[in-house]
Amino acid sequence: MMRFFEVVRDGRSVHINPSYPLRFYQIHMDNYFLGIQNGGPTTITFYDRGSFSSLTLIGAMAGSKRIEETYTLHPNTAIRERNFQPGDILVASDNVKSEMTGYMGHSAIVVDDETLVESPGRYPAIVKSTIQQFLDKHPEHAQFRPKDHEIGVDAAAYALDYYNSYKKNLEEGINEPIFSFDLSQSLDDPWEKVYCSKLVWLSYHYGANYTFENDYLWFSPEDLYTQLKDNPDFEQVYKHPNVKFIINT
Repeated sequence: MMRFFEVVRDGRSVHINPSYPLRFYQIHMDNYFLGIQNGGPTTITFYDRGSFSSLTLIGAMAGSKRIEETYTLHPNTAIRERNFQPGDILVASDNVKSEMTGYMGHSAIVVDDETLVESPGRYPAIVKSTIQQFLDKHPEHAQFRPKDHEIGVDAAAYALDYYNSYKKNLEEGINEPIFSFDLSQSLDDPWEKVYCSKLVWLSYHYGANYTFENDYLWFSPEDLYTQLKDNPDFEQVYKHPNVKFIINT
């Protein structure tokens, strides 16, 4: 994926150098806003790192295009560039329709370092698309990764097979599954109806033999986020400071 910043650690210092012309960029450490830099390189020095875990850079290019990149800080202040692996789960609390932010949310499963499978709504019910378009549409999201790499690979493989089977259905004139939040549907039935977080549930349930619990009639993005954030089988790779679900669905 194209990167807009070069970030290099040197002892207690972190050097930030934009790789492309930027009008300006914001610097965030976890939930803390550190300031705005006018487009050029800068250096942050850690006198007391505290509990900081991530560095987020949010910039604006010519034409006001917004870009965002995040780097994870290890306990010894080493920096790991944010990346994506098969089976990573993206859960957003924001929505393209802003009035639904915190209530509905969205989720997807990563299948390789640039691609994900998701059920974004309406038709087509299942799509394979770029991770970048998810990040652009849903900046307020969290990323979780299974600690067992093979579980992630197996879940991602199921998601790809599911997508390809759906494509074949459409080519044969069979519109199954359809996108729907209908509460009468069975969570473990892949072919009648589907929605974003159900797709993730199916991928792990059938692909990796790993089943997320469901507390109500439908398995919402909020359910997925709540189970992942304190789950010993997963690690949090990234979390935007504004991620928040208002109600338990």
